[in-house]
Amino acid sequence: MKRRGFLLATGISAVIILGILFVKKDWLVNLLARDRTEELWGQQVDVILFMGQSNMSGAEGNAKEAPEVTEGAGYEYRAVTRPDALLALKEPLGGKEHREGFLDDRELLERKGTMASAFVNAYYEETAVPVVAIAASRGSSSMGSWLERLAQDALERLELCRNHLERNHIQIRHCYMVWMQGEADANKETPAEEYMEDMRMLMDQMEAGGVETCFLIQIGNHLQQPGHHREIQQAQLALCQQDKRIVLASTLPAQLDEELDEGGVHFSQTGLNQIGRDAGSAAGAFVKAQSETN
Repeated sequence: MKRRGFLLATGISAVIILGILFVKKDWLVNLLARDRTEELWGQQVDVILFMGQSNMSGAEGNAKEAPEVTEGAGYEYRAVTRPDALLALKEPLGGKEHREGFLDDRELLERKGTMASAFVNAYYEETAVPVVAIAASRGSSSMGSWLERLAQDALERLELCRNHLERNHIQIRHCYMVWMQGEADANKETPAEEYMEDMRMLMDQMEAGGVETCFLIQIGNHLQQPGHHREIQQAQLALCQQDKRIVLASTLPAQLDEELDEGGVHFSQTGLNQIGRDAGSAAGAFVKAQSETN
């Protein structure tokens, strides 16, 4: 009887453990992912923050349809879940990198697949310098929320990344941000001049934290409300003409209406791949040209 009781208790314990592991599968996968920090020992990297709202988070993406990242081209720094490591960049970027009250999508959307892998591949083709990517986006985020609290979270993630790289003798060549945001401000009917002024203030914060350049991806259209995004789209173009810190990386989203979901706002993974590649190629060419002239 004692043996049967022991076996029964052992079986129950095993079921409980397996249940916990199943529920915590994502946590376990993250914990066991191999730290790739040593691969970059003594090398130069470019650190890039991927910032914006739901399309940057990959609300309607699909990780399985994203391109594989070229070996050695891209790494991810997970400031929230693995601040002591660098991991191979895989989609979705920042899948679980939520910080309550700040850059947190958990009550808004699932991060399914982003443009980051396509961006990094194209950027690396131009520069031949590895990228360390940091997820720093939040769905439905307006400029007001970025100025109030979200930019600070992004900068804290950047600082943690910088410290990790420096401790491991990895040199940061450049630090950039990729920005795709504006739909929330279109919904709020934010005037163009106000959006532009807020964006300049955001760049002041980011520049003070070490970000050299913002690569801006112009937002796409709204299929259900034609013209709804136009004022913000035009404001973004004007910003890139007036502020040297903000570089236009892609206007492609406005040409990819067929890749928008039924709601008319979120891009499919096919669209995100195209946008990422277009923006990454332009950003990489810009950085390469600057390096050649300096």
